[in-house]
Amino acid sequence: MHTGIWTLILVAALVLGLEAGGCLAASPATVDLTNAAVVTLGAGADAIERQAAFMLRWEVEKRTGLDLGQAAALPAANVPAIVVGSIERMPPLPAGARMPQPVMKGGKPAAEGFVLAVDTTARQAPTVYAIGNDRRGALFAVGMLLRKLDWGERKIAAPTDLAISTAPAYPIRGQQLGYRSKSDAYDAWDSAQYAQYIRDLILFGNNSIELIPSMYPGAQEAANPDKNNPLSPWDNTAVVSAICALYDMDVWMWIPLEDHAAENPELRVASLREREAVFAACPRIDAIFVPGGDPGNTPPQLLLPYLKDLTAILHKYHPHAGMWVSPQGFEGEETQYFYEYLRKEQPDWLAGIVYGPGTDGSLEQVRKWTPARYPIRHYPDVTHGMRCQYQIPEWDECWNLTYERQPILPRPTQMAHICNLLSKYTVGTITYSDGIGDDVNKIMFDAMLWDPKADVGEVLRDYGRTFVGPEFADGVADGLLGLEANWRGVALTNAHVPKTLAIWEEMEKRATPRAMASWRFQQGLIRAYGDAFVQGRLKKESASLTQAYAEMAKAPQVGSETAMAAAESILKEGEVPPPETAPGRQRVEDLAGMLFQSIHQQLSVKKYHGSSIDRGAWLDSIDDPVTDGAWLLLQFPKIRAMKTEQEKLAILDRYVNWENMGPGSFYDDLGYWLKEPHLLDVEPFEVNPAHTGGALDVYEGPEFPRQGRLSWVSQTENDGIGDRALRLRYTGLDPKAQYIMRVVYGTPSNPMIQIYFDGKPFGEPKLSDSSNPRMYDFEVPRSATADGDLLVEFRRASGRWVALSEAWLFKKQ
Repeated sequence: MHTGIWTLILVAALVLGLEAGGCLAASPATVDLTNAAVVTLGAGADAIERQAAFMLRWEVEKRTGLDLGQAAALPAANVPAIVVGSIERMPPLPAGARMPQPVMKGGKPAAEGFVLAVDTTARQAPTVYAIGNDRRGALFAVGMLLRKLDWGERKIAAPTDLAISTAPAYPIRGQQLGYRSKSDAYDAWDSAQYAQYIRDLILFGNNSIELIPSMYPGAQEAANPDKNNPLSPWDNTAVVSAICALYDMDVWMWIPLEDHAAENPELRVASLREREAVFAACPRIDAIFVPGGDPGNTPPQLLLPYLKDLTAILHKYHPHAGMWVSPQGFEGEETQYFYEYLRKEQPDWLAGIVYGPGTDGSLEQVRKWTPARYPIRHYPDVTHGMRCQYQIPEWDECWNLTYERQPILPRPTQMAHICNLLSKYTVGTITYSDGIGDDVNKIMFDAMLWDPKADVGEVLRDYGRTFVGPEFADGVADGLLGLEANWRGVALTNAHVPKTLAIWEEMEKRATPRAMASWRFQQGLIRAYGDAFVQGRLKKESASLTQAYAEMAKAPQVGSETAMAAAESILKEGEVPPPETAPGRQRVEDLAGMLFQSIHQQLSVKKYHGSSIDRGAWLDSIDDPVTDGAWLLLQFPKIRAMKTEQEKLAILDRYVNWENMGPGSFYDDLGYWLKEPHLLDVEPFEVNPAHTGGALDVYEGPEFPRQGRLSWVSQTENDGIGDRALRLRYTGLDPKAQYIMRVVYGTPSNPMIQIYFDGKPFGEPKLSDSSNPRMYDFEVPRSATADGDLLVEFRRASGRWVALSEAWLFKKQ
């Protein structure tokens, strides 16, 4: 538990528990609430306060089987009571009742805050006070109580020293729950599952849900069905909006524009009409968020007038809803126009700015560029591990190849760091999410937005206690931290992998049926087993590849065919065994099936109707090659087709000595943090989570990435915004030598890339082809290396991204 909460508990103990002599009164560790009554003001309670009491009773019954009674007044003195309400409508308290004072702000109790305390002095039986500073605060007080309860079959207890007074640091704390096929689970949920997940988020301080509404009811939806949907996307939007209203959750909607909708008069009218239908159908909307791009790609000159008209329509149905916009995708003159418009026009219809992926400038810069009257909301991508806003630092290629872009990826310490580092420029966060593989990340953002000083370990213990069971609180916390540690550093030698598996296996052995039924427990297990399986394969395949290269190196002595035959035999022996024979692999299959049953998580396209491998269906890629062995096997037939033995020996030598181009040569495997010594502008994750100098990506051609070189899967890239160059610097060069610059371009968008030597463009721009790695050689002008130093820059001549997979600088032979 973090220091601030301990301080509050100590203060409360001093108020509630001191005897005359000044010593703390002795008391048991917990108070029994098994027979407690939940007390509200009955008919006099606010609807949300009654909902808070209902949520408490519902969640307790789900966990323990106990149906706590509900009363409009305190029960008999010998009956434990849990008092739920708010300061405005607090139920009558017993004489002598004491609790910590609420957090104050501006001379009044802080919005959404609460007091939660156990009192064992005022009544014969213990009394728990879960009192909100307002109606929402009552919900969050109940949420914190549920996080701290010790519970089991038909029993609950609370810590005797429970005494918390708290309020959130940021007013916006939310998650995007989009009902669309790209999700790994949401698109298969019914209304009950949405309601449950929203309650789960409330427990950790969430107050906002962002939906992705369908614009097309009826026939147009039927033309492009998602076989997982229990409801039509149109109906789901209205249903979840109503669920949020029950819990007083703010309802946001992410509604991008269709391409050309703002510039074509007919499309513009149709687009506004479609959105009006959505506004009319939803019982609650608090804000609309329209991105400038990704998708839509609408320049601000057209987007802003459109949004002004859209705001007027929105206010016909939801007068107090705000219109928010992100400058995602704006570049150069568009960026300048956008901020100049805000400064000059100061539009009253605009509620605020959203900072999302692909925004020009850092969040700090955007705050400086934006007039102070407009708040900024963070929109971080917490669901993807690569090709994303905040990629996993030092993520080994083997994890990328087997788990793809959207795996189960608990990143608790990293998400806490991102949140605390960047939230100071904002009024809060609603994350971008496409499923539940990022569940821990969502919870961590909610917890840190409530209290930036919260201890990550304590939040994770609450997570395990609440969702799996009190006896697993420590194990789940350690296990989730272990899963995060598994994916940072060199996978081949990462000692966290077996240790993390041992943590989860130990919990699995003593898991009750209730614990095993928890989809969050299942997620931890499948990742632990999967990581150990992949690391085991990596060790085996790496050893085989080393032996194969050793055989290939003998080619000048034994001949190319003998060397290749020996290498082929070794590599084929090391190929992936059938799933049912590999240690831990079948357990991964079993758990994937359990996750589909428990929460409809779609870890396979074939088996569970996932939308694609890179959208969470990583069960279809976990057996993919994790070394260059598969790629090497594809090269041998091509080598055999060469005409001369000399050619065959030369290419075999090239593969054996891939990184070494001779004396005085330099090599960078760009995007792989251990092998990019010449890359400039690299900042560590802890300093700048959005710019670590590397990225993981995949080529789209028939051989890639499943049989591609690992050095082509990793790349470094600019962020697709502005004219930012990728830069390499070399020192200690031979002034008399002629150097060759060899590069492999890698990028998802097929741009034309211009190379510069010491600031001067060289030759014509070259194509970067996402379907086939392009390797280019450039003869460096002698004038650029005459002083022994060389700066090489890569800038886009067309397209969006600039990315490099490999680079060599070597002397011309």
